[in-house]
Amino acid sequence: MDVKYIQLHHKDITYYLCRMSGKDLIRISYVARRGESEEEGAVQRILSKNRISSITDYLLNGGYFPTNIILNVVDSSKIAVDENVSVLRFSDESHIAQLLDGQHRVAGMREAIKENPTIGEIEFPVLIAVGLSTSQCATVFISINTEQKNVPKSLIYDLYGLVETPNRDYSLDRGRDIADNLNRMSGSPYAGYVKFPGSARFKGGIQLSSMVNSLRPLVKPQGEFEKYQITTLERQTKILLNYFIALQYYYDKKWHELTNPFIYASGFSAAIEVLINKLLPYCFSRRSFSVETFRSVIHLPKDKLPLQADVKGASGETAKSLLYQKLSEAVDVERIDEGDMEF
Repeated sequence: MDVKYIQLHHKDITYYLCRMSGKDLIRISYVARRGESEEEGAVQRILSKNRISSITDYLLNGGYFPTNIILNVVDSSKIAVDENVSVLRFSDESHIAQLLDGQHRVAGMREAIKENPTIGEIEFPVLIAVGLSTSQCATVFISINTEQKNVPKSLIYDLYGLVETPNRDYSLDRGRDIADNLNRMSGSPYAGYVKFPGSARFKGGIQLSSMVNSLRPLVKPQGEFEKYQITTLERQTKILLNYFIALQYYYDKKWHELTNPFIYASGFSAAIEVLINKLLPYCFSRRSFSVETFRSVIHLPKDKLPLQADVKGASGETAKSLLYQKLSEAVDVERIDEGDMEF
């Protein structure tokens, strides 16, 4: 197999940038895992079946990879570099190049081709090195996986109107990214209270799936946030953070006690509905979504705080309805009289 290349130099490593069909990439590549293989360059981790499945579905639904897959040909006798015509000539053997980056993409590609062989004809950008040591491979691996920070999956939602993806709803990705932010951000009322799959069990808290479902009316295409031109992950997260900080103020140190209904799914969902129905329109009219603005219209005397005991024994939907009513009654947004409007 011959492929044209462009030569690149990064410090002490020479790379050959080329394009290669999916079926050829699968044929020549393999994974050398650390702890399992003794050969030079063995730095890869165990594959994730869930990630492979996700990539397979992505390819079968028309997806493609515009970023490089990186290979290392350990045995230089398996590849010849013809500098006169800028061509790489590979031996006819299989599995001659280690995967340094892209093992899940190639595994997903392999599964997708089983269902749709035409995917094997798609060309992908490939960056090839020859004879790298384990130390050099580790340096490349660390650069990719630590220094290059992944962006949130839902970043594509910010570009929703610019890409041709009419059948894709990114609200699940966006909801998950917001939930992750609320769970890990310093000062968040929900820091450590979102129950991600595999997390330790504890009383209270909100399952990730429940939080995402509650957030979807806000973040879906043409959803409530979009009505008010609030489309970026950062702004959506900031509004929710400010809102719940304002609500937390009334509970003070009792916010994290099990008596607080808003650290449960039904309370969180009720609070989101109050935000949608009463607070978003008001804050938008004031051009302010600050903590102070939220607090100015939420009035919860300490002797009238909604409590988990108020909904004890109630079903999820009933509890949500009761808490919505209590919180909604505590929100006093200024009504604009028609006489004050300009026409």
